Amino acid sequence: MISIDLHSRMPVYEQIEEQFIWLINSGVYKPDDKLPSIRVLASELSLNVNTVKRAFQELEAKGVIYSHPGKGMFVSPFFDSNDNYKKEALENLNQAIRSARAKGVSKNDITNAVEEIYGLKKVK
Repeated sequence: MISIDLHSRMPVYEQIEEQFIWLINSGVYKPDDKLPSIRVLASELSLNVNTVKRAFQELEAKGVIYSHPGKGMFVSPFFDSNDNYKKEALENLNQAIRSARAKGVSKNDITNAVEEIYGLKKVK
């Protein structure tokens, strides 16, 4: 379910964090569902336990997940990505588009990239 791009400029813990948010938003994980343990996930992804632990700490600090001592980590029933995360994502997108525009990327190129990401267009 989680895949890591070791060549990405995004830190690995942020990739894990973002993918869990996507899995929650897409309904793979529902409120109060138990998440894989830190050690199991680290082993499956061949990562250091501390990297996965940091991702989980960030998710917990943001109210996306909660811990139940001795039982594991669970999806928070109070997590509402529709507000904070969408706002943050749109701000990041706005900044990226402005930067791309300044570097000469056309609106058509941006539209094509969005369509590829959303699976509306095949990658060339």
